[in-house]
Amino acid sequence: MSQVLVSPVPCRFLTSKLRTLLTERTDRLLLRIVQANFNTKYASQSPSLAKFRDVITLHGMEVDGTLLQDFRNHVPLMDYESYKPFVARFDEQPCKESEVENLFSPGLPVYLAVSSSTSGKAPKRFAKYRHIAKEVPPVRLALGPPPAKGPVARVSYYGYRDLKEVERDSGQVVKKIPVCIASGGTMRMISGWNVDDDESRMSTIIPGEVAPWAASIITHHRSFLLIHALFYLACRDLNRFFITFATLFIDLIRHVDEEWDMLVTCIRDGIIPDLEGISYVRVHLQVHFHSNPERATELREIGSPFSCKGWAARVWPKFRVLVAISSGTFASVLPKVRSVLGPTIAICNVGYGSTEAIIGTFYDINDLDTFALLTEDVVEFLDVAAEETHENILQVWELEVGKQYQIVLTTRDGLWRYLLGDIVEIVGFDADEGSPVFKHLGRKSLSIRFPHTSISDIHLVTAIQAISSEDVIRVYEFTAAVDDRKLPATVGYFVEGPLGPKSHLAPQQLFDALAATNIEHQRALDHGETRLPTIRVVKPGTFRDYRRWRGEKMGVGAGQIKVPAVLSDCAAQEWIAERVTEEL
Repeated sequence: MSQVLVSPVPCRFLTSKLRTLLTERTDRLLLRIVQANFNTKYASQSPSLAKFRDVITLHGMEVDGTLLQDFRNHVPLMDYESYKPFVARFDEQPCKESEVENLFSPGLPVYLAVSSSTSGKAPKRFAKYRHIAKEVPPVRLALGPPPAKGPVARVSYYGYRDLKEVERDSGQVVKKIPVCIASGGTMRMISGWNVDDDESRMSTIIPGEVAPWAASIITHHRSFLLIHALFYLACRDLNRFFITFATLFIDLIRHVDEEWDMLVTCIRDGIIPDLEGISYVRVHLQVHFHSNPERATELREIGSPFSCKGWAARVWPKFRVLVAISSGTFASVLPKVRSVLGPTIAICNVGYGSTEAIIGTFYDINDLDTFALLTEDVVEFLDVAAEETHENILQVWELEVGKQYQIVLTTRDGLWRYLLGDIVEIVGFDADEGSPVFKHLGRKSLSIRFPHTSISDIHLVTAIQAISSEDVIRVYEFTAAVDDRKLPATVGYFVEGPLGPKSHLAPQQLFDALAATNIEHQRALDHGETRLPTIRVVKPGTFRDYRRWRGEKMGVGAGQIKVPAVLSDCAAQEWIAERVTEEL
């Protein structure tokens, strides 16, 4: 008899016992981080920590309570600008061990993580170090889908955009540090993959997985997805699918739909197709790819992905779970994902985190939008309405249900009270451990500003989701920007998805949805300060192609690029605008 998982119910208030558990754990984590990182180059030299260093000189670090109080009273809020000159030391030629060792955390980093640069600015880089976990996660919070009972598809990019060679004064290279996306770098760290041994791994397949290791270092976005898809289509017994974002899953499915005949023919003949950017890995792929006419015939009978609903369940009868980031701006594509998967395949969120740190896990396997704080870094909070100063920082036991907060990180990797820019809403506390349970609402920095008001990415997402329907327009993906093609300026949406019979109502409905989030929109319309929002429909596959174009332009691996709710980059706006097919 199968076990039924009961959805956990968070409590609204912390009991004295839970408050004590939470306080003791937070203090323990913070002491461990401060004591480990205080003597690093950043902590010793950063002007931002000068006052904290002075206080430590007076008080010392021996008394735990005093050290915690000194940290909370004297460490200010930080942003990336304070870290940037220190990270730049890795760019020096030569990169000297004496300059980068013990830079943010003890030792040398395993890799430099590159941010996705959602805002359009240059990617940020964060040094990532190897740490030994000290805390055991609560059992229920760590509860995920049951273990895979068959082959696993894992779409992850393990390549790197640059390699930093760290030298001693003698010129001897002591370490090679890849600059790569966080997901790939984390897999390298967990698996102990040294870049010098990459060639020896090319023809291997990680136990339990389907595609060879070489498939995960293909840089060309389209080829990366097609090669993974080819191996997965050839495997009838696929049980689970891991991919970074739900939108990337649809990108892969679109490519499969467009190249269906080619892929099926390759499976029949056992031939790796001649795709762009795979010449250096082709031989390693081919050794694992064999002719399978029976499977090819079965696939032809089923048809391409968009030929029927529930296609994935027919192609992979043992497919049980898709694991992908599926909340926030990625939620708009879920109807399309569900159409491809059918009703029997579960969708599970990966968790909640960023390039800077892993912050939480899903709280309920059946809830894609709710997370529980689960990390060995320290997370503090700042009320979204409060002035951004360290005096207003709140601890986890001071949070209130229903309120919205910014996240502040102090990490084992050497971030000190780093203002992440993410906004979360507290929905309760875990009844067993006291961990805050929250929903991620969006980014504080992403908004469209007008003289009369500003529209946050949270409200942009809420409004477009409110009108997405079969009758008006089924929005699979979108982005938004200021539309000042004529005055007064308004918010302009670029959307991808099929139109319904009432699509002409979309601009008014979209305005009504925005006005429901802020009454200033109606006042501005009444006074001629704005007009109805514009909706421009782009051709199918536009956002998939945007991720490929943006990734190649920035030299960032496949799967890292996200389409922001607010598109502020002018070149990106022009690129999207060129693909508009209709305006409502």
